[in-house]
Amino acid sequence: MPPPQASTGGLRAAWEAACPGPSAGGDPYLDWALATQWQGFVGAPRWIPLIAPRGPAWQRVLTREGERVRACPLGPGDGKWGVLWVQAERVAEVGAALPRCELSQPVPVRFEKARPPSRPGRSGQGRHIPVVLGSIDRGGAFLNQVFCAPGQSGRCRILSFWDQETLPPKSGRSPWKVPPAGYGRELDQATLSRLQRRSAGDPRQEAALYRALDLPDLLAAAAREQADHATHVLDTLAGLPALRRNPANAKPSVIDAAAVAPMVLVSVPSSQAGQTTGAAGVAHILAALQHILAEAQAVAPQAAVLVNISLGALAGPQDGSSALEQAIDALMRRQPRLLVVFAAGNHGGDLLNDPSSGTNAGGALAPGARARLSWRLQPQDPTDSFLEIWCAGQPKKAGAALEMRVLEPFASPWLKTGAMQDLRADGRLLGRMQLQSRPGGGCRAQLSLAPIAGPRGGLPAGRWLLELRNAGTHELAVEVRVQGDVPRWTDPAPVQSVLADAQGLLLGGAGSMNGLATGRLPLRVSAAHADDQRDAIYTARNKPAGRRHTLVRAVADEAPLTDGLLAAGVFSGSQVCMSGTSVAAPVAARLWADRLAAGGLPASPASWLVFLTGQGAHTAAARAWPHGTPPADAVASKRSAAPLRPARG
Repeated sequence: MPPPQASTGGLRAAWEAACPGPSAGGDPYLDWALATQWQGFVGAPRWIPLIAPRGPAWQRVLTREGERVRACPLGPGDGKWGVLWVQAERVAEVGAALPRCELSQPVPVRFEKARPPSRPGRSGQGRHIPVVLGSIDRGGAFLNQVFCAPGQSGRCRILSFWDQETLPPKSGRSPWKVPPAGYGRELDQATLSRLQRRSAGDPRQEAALYRALDLPDLLAAAAREQADHATHVLDTLAGLPALRRNPANAKPSVIDAAAVAPMVLVSVPSSQAGQTTGAAGVAHILAALQHILAEAQAVAPQAAVLVNISLGALAGPQDGSSALEQAIDALMRRQPRLLVVFAAGNHGGDLLNDPSSGTNAGGALAPGARARLSWRLQPQDPTDSFLEIWCAGQPKKAGAALEMRVLEPFASPWLKTGAMQDLRADGRLLGRMQLQSRPGGGCRAQLSLAPIAGPRGGLPAGRWLLELRNAGTHELAVEVRVQGDVPRWTDPAPVQSVLADAQGLLLGGAGSMNGLATGRLPLRVSAAHADDQRDAIYTARNKPAGRRHTLVRAVADEAPLTDGLLAAGVFSGSQVCMSGTSVAAPVAARLWADRLAAGGLPASPASWLVFLTGQGAHTAAARAWPHGTPPADAVASKRSAAPLRPARG
């Protein structure tokens, strides 16, 4: 029986057993969105993007649903994963038919205006292009002259700029087009070159064009003299050489292969205020990867394609089993010329900055053992809050072993695997706790809560105390992660929920890896200082135990007390400093682009790192590093015989 109704701060609420809906057992974020009737989304979305496995079930959904479901035309038709756009009223049924699907952030769509996908070029076309570089990021000052062809002002090397968040204007003449995916807006290479010739590197002209193209975020970054994230990353990856020699340059001072390579830039949707789905833009990242491949193959079918992704997430299974990670692995196996590089993440120093502001906890629970977690919700948080618990270690035939309950502020009964409880007050759904078994063994639990502040607010801020116990006969490996839903450090008042304490588990014990970057085939890059070659305090680190991910190290800061490296600002001729593994990833990727341009491919996608750090890699790195010879830890490998060392973690 549920405990009696409790009162906290005048709110009388109680937990009650809930009947699983049609999508229960799949993605808890999708389940929560359905249960709250999409109230966490901005507006009332008509179409919902899902990343889902292709196969017979996929085909049955397309046949049964007709015009109520649209498959993204990007990507190979025989690929293992794809993106489905589903009308909101049919999402529950489609989710039940595709239990491995995952929710993504909805954006406005205009499928009927989409241009056809690009087709591979004729045989032999683009033979002189050895590598095409892609960046999936947020933003992008495409008029900056650092993205021109060397010595050819006005010829832009960016093949396509796809802003996934905003549709082109419906009326009037606009250079924006709807890309093949049916959402967002795109500028092709001819248009980009024409715009670059009009601006001619004049910041005033560039500002006027960005204003006319409705890109206020670029203008805001320039006005604050701050970095535009995607611009800094793309310049570090593939921009023209640095004009002035500086110890903090993020890119070389000589022309290298990356400085002449064609580029494709995709800007993913930003997190909107009040959008509290808890879901990452996984479908958009997969569509972006497929778009980059299509644009690259259209100009250079035989070229290697290197894609840098300096985006991340706090939560997720972090074992390569998420839908996006499986999709990227499958795409890399199918496209042996594709290399995906991820920033490892910047939450390695959270506990050093504040011991009560953890983002994760982990450890082992012996049979009969218990653990308690203090999850602190902030009083100004306008978004839903989510806590994920991942459990492994129990044999499949041993039965479910993990149980959980809430002790404060509203006590709940113990929850067992396969069950669900809802926190309600006066008929309002304020929280949901569910515990699912995983197909490969183990289980996943999630606590989803309505906002503290705002129109849907009402829950008390402060400590929420949870208890876990191992009711089985085998030791369990438990990892707890807070899902980040709003920026952690940029708001005047803290709004992001944190783990303040853990008893029976270790705060930080689940590692601080980027939750999107734990697939088997992409390469992950952590950050180091140029002067002492030590890890940056913030850089992601592996778990103390369990499966470890190979981390490659690259420079992202000049020194421990001199944060960041210099690369292009919004306007031509400007430079700004930016730090983080978002910088380290393109620093390493640029060295690898030069290595790829020298020819050859690894024996298999799993051999990328060995190939890149093999014979000739150090020479390529020396050409690309601003000062001739790279620091010993500029890039790392798994091979002790290589001249560069692996990152610590």
